[in-house]
Amino acid sequence: MSGISKTPVLSFDQYLKRRGYIFFSFRQALFKVIRKSFSQGSFCGFWRMWNPFSGYLIFLLYSFLGGNRKRPYVIPLVFLTSGIVFHDLVIFLITGTLSIVFTITFFLYSVIFSIEHRIFMIRKAFKTRALTRSNLPVAYRVILNMTLLAIPLTIGFLINFLAFPDSAMNRIFQFMFS
Repeated sequence: MSGISKTPVLSFDQYLKRRGYIFFSFRQALFKVIRKSFSQGSFCGFWRMWNPFSGYLIFLLYSFLGGNRKRPYVIPLVFLTSGIVFHDLVIFLITGTLSIVFTITFFLYSVIFSIEHRIFMIRKAFKTRALTRSNLPVAYRVILNMTLLAIPLTIGFLINFLAFPDSAMNRIFQFMFS
């Protein structure tokens, strides 16, 4: 099977093996996903490792839309699709209230991802690895990845609060910070 990009699509097993995920139990899988994702040396690396199950569907969408050949256009579309379909639509189906928390959040993630990828390409052009996050201790990489996740999520909640004041997500946000 191939998409628009004319590259062969990996099977789910091939995808898991490429990412280094070979699971024996749910608990081992959960621990490995969290540990491998948050300890990545970049935000791009975090998203490559995070949630291998929905990640495979995202990988298929990315491949179908053009993959690396059309990266600047595909990355925002993939992140927006994930925010809308896997998050905000699910919230709507469960609560019956509109929410754009994750649509906004995932759009901001796509911006961070694209900026970081551009920086990687500039470094590659100059053949330098100076000041890379992968040189930092694991604890610092975890803190940086968590910060890059938390700031857009907070912005998403704040925008949702202004756009949909009666949203169930606003009640959750208020509960978390009260």
